[in-house]
This record gives sequence, structure tokens and C-alpha cells, in this order.
Amino acid sequence: MIRTMIFSILVAGLIYAQNQNPVTKSLLFQTEAKQWCPITGLDIQEHLETSYLAKLNMNKRVRQYSSLYALVKDMQEYGILEKSIKVFDLVSKDYISATGAFFVLDSKKKGTLSKISKFAFSKKDEAVQFQKKFGGRLVSFEEVLSSAKESLKSDESYFLKLKKKREYPRGEKVFQKLCKKDIELSDYLEINELKEAIVKNKFCKKLNIQNLHSLALYLWEVKRFGNLQSIENRVVVEEHEKCPVCGMFTYKYPRWAAQIFYEEGDKKVHYSFDGVKDLMKFYFDSQKWGKYPLAKQKNITKILVTDYYSQQGIDGKKAYYVIRSDIYGPMGHELIPFSSYEDAQTFKKDHFGKKILKFDEITEAQTYKLDFSE
Repeated sequence: MIRTMIFSILVAGLIYAQNQNPVTKSLLFQTEAKQWCPITGLDIQEHLETSYLAKLNMNKRVRQYSSLYALVKDMQEYGILEKSIKVFDLVSKDYISATGAFFVLDSKKKGTLSKISKFAFSKKDEAVQFQKKFGGRLVSFEEVLSSAKESLKSDESYFLKLKKKREYPRGEKVFQKLCKKDIELSDYLEINELKEAIVKNKFCKKLNIQNLHSLALYLWEVKRFGNLQSIENRVVVEEHEKCPVCGMFTYKYPRWAAQIFYEEGDKKVHYSFDGVKDLMKFYFDSQKWGKYPLAKQKNITKILVTDYYSQQGIDGKKAYYVIRSDIYGPMGHELIPFSSYEDAQTFKKDHFGKKILKFDEITEAQTYKLDFSE
């Protein structure tokens, strides 16, 4: 009886401590794919001391990052609301506004995915104490952000060499020895989603943290793009191409890639999109998104979309589109294309789609309505 009471008290105390622990509370800010950074794939909890929170410009969703390196990558690709940026405070163990924080730059304490470390504090005297112990310079967030942007390319180059030397070979070995070979990589929008699926769906035998991370990097950064080469007649997107509607790099989302080709006289141009929804927004009103003199409907020579099942490029004007299914693209609800009506029917049934549309049945109002939940 006494043992039972003592055990109950200890358990209750542990639960209370966990609920009061600011580190535990801070993790509640996580949104997509729970545990891992959407850019680096690193475990957020393992890198709390260098982690950040921020809202994306395009949809105001909160994202959690393993480091400033990851945040700056997102900032360049998607755009981030700078006033929304929060950073982990090394002393309070909670997130604070980055703009009002005191940072120690380039201390002896190791950072995450950067040769120059950056640590934040809500109080200046705490930052000074850290600086006395580990060295470095006391700076503002503006200076820290500037430093991260300046070193981004060199950091990328340096860590890519390390990944090629260590992570990719280890990941390939793990994949060959311990994992199922039919993992459909195009099903995932970001590396954190893939990593979560590997664990949740038990695609591999039990992996330690290092092997899981190396595997995810190999699958996402090497094998995923290698698999694309085997698809005939796919929509080919170059690494530099950005969607003119949302600004995202479209090559990262091959399952959703779509293109419009324009021609007038001897002038030719094409634009790539990370989904049919953004393609249709551009199709209906290209000038809303910038100055595109050739981008007029009368100048269109070809529209290519990616068939959901075969992953091949198909004629967008002849495709069938399922809307309001339980499958989401990079920008949420999508117009999901199929080369045949039968395939569209099968997908609609399997994924609770609401409607099948031909290209000419898609309206501008309908396209924008997909941005909102029903």
C-alpha cells in the first residue's frame, strides 16, 4: 500500500514537472511533421538551443526550425514575416521575440549547420555572462541575420561535402540492408514528412537516430531525384525555376510540377508551377503576379501537368482534375490531374474527392476557393 502511494506521488510529481517544464511547452509550437525540421530534417528537440519559430508569408503557418540556417533557407524561398520570428532563449528555455533578443555571435559553443554559432538571450546580462565563458561578440538580431545570410552559401557548400562523404554513403547502406525498397518518395512534400513516415509506417527495421537521419538525407537529397530520371516524358523543371505565383522552387515538388508555354513570333518562354492551382491562377490573370508580356492566353502553345499516378507529363487541356480530396499539394487543396477519366474516378473514390472537372470547366473563382477549407 505504502509502495503504491509513493509510486503514485512520484508519477504525479513527474507529470507536474513535465507540464511545468518550459522546454516541453516550447515544443507545443511544432506544427508540420511534429518532430523534425522541414528544411534540414534534424530533430528539433536535439537542437532546441539553436531553434527558431516563424510564420510564412504565403499562408501564415508557423514553422519550427533547427537553426537560423534553416530559417534563412525558408526566408529566401518562401518569404517569412520577420516580426513573427522567435528564437530559443538559452536561459529561460522558452521562445522569445528575436528582434528584442541579445545574441552572442561566433562563440566557442558549437552551433547547428553553421561554422559561426549564434545563441540568444532575453536579458543582456545573461548574454554577457555567456560571452565571458564562451567568447564571441554581443550583437543584435539584425547583425545575426545578416551574418547567416552572408555565410549561407559557404555553409551549404561545406555541409554538402560532409554529407557526400559521410551521410549519403551511410544512408544508402541503411536503405539497402534495413529498409523496404518500395518507399514512394514523391508522396512527401518535405524531408520531415518523409522522416515521420519512415518511423510511423515502419519502412525499415529499427534505426538509431544517426542512421535514421542519414537514411532520410540519402532518400530525400539523392535517391528522390535519381528516381525522376527513370520516368519517361516527365515535366522537367530546372533548379533555378520558381513558381511566379507563390515564389517556391518548383523542382522540389516533382509530383505536382506543371508548366505553361508561350510563343509570340520568335519569342518563346515557359513558366513552372508547384501545382495546377497556381498554374490556373496564372492562366486566368498572369499580370496579377508581375510583368509577363508574353503570358497571354492567345500565346499559349502548350500546358503540361503531372499525372498523379504515372508521374508523366500530360496535356493539361485534355486532363481530368479531382478537387477537394484528402490529398494535399505544396499549397494545400489542389486540382489533381489524371490522363483518363477512369483514373480520376478511382482516385476520387479512394481519396474522398468531391468532383471531377475537365480543364474548360475550371473557373477562376473555383481555383481561389481551393485556398479555403470547406
